[in-house]
Amino acid sequence: MGSNKIQGEGDYESAKRFDKDQQKFVKEHGGDKIRGDAEEASDESTPAEREGRSHAKDGEEDRRDAELMDKLVKKDRQR
Repeated sequence: MGSNKIQGEGDYESAKRFDKDQQKFVKEHGGDKIRGDAEEASDESTPAEREGRSHAKDGEEDRRDAELMDKLVKKDRQR
């Protein structure tokens, strides 16, 4: 790996590696086959999706967490 990396959203070497891997994947698996899978998609949630959503935060929990973080930051600044 070179030393001319641009950090932040990524670097040139990682972007090149990603592009190469994506092209390899499409060649191996075929774009038409992947695109065809969407036709079989369902609006119904799978059991795994329902299980995952059951653990997700709702808006009220997000607000509560944000308020708690604000209080902790203010308390820390008072030190």
